[in-house]
Amino acid sequence: MAGNVYSFGVILLELLTGRPAVSEGRELAKWVQSHSSHQEQSNNILDLRVSKTSNVTTKQMLRALSIALACINISPGARPKMKTVLRMLTRL
Repeated sequence: MAGNVYSFGVILLELLTGRPAVSEGRELAKWVQSHSSHQEQSNNILDLRVSKTSNVTTKQMLRALSIALACINISPGARPKMKTVLRMLTRL
């Protein structure tokens, strides 16, 4: 179900950013989508308390971010199935 995948993507974003799903009336998913267009901005999306611990951690978080972005795709039909998401996560 596309809605379940979207919700999972939002939870993943909460973990990666350290931000709540909705803050001051702004949805986290939309905020991340607007800031993820450039690689250098993607690093600014991540929770620095975690990502700055090592380069390996940052790389893993960026890969998880790309999975989360696929899950919150605007087009429900373009979102991956949960089985696919699980496979992608196990390959981090």
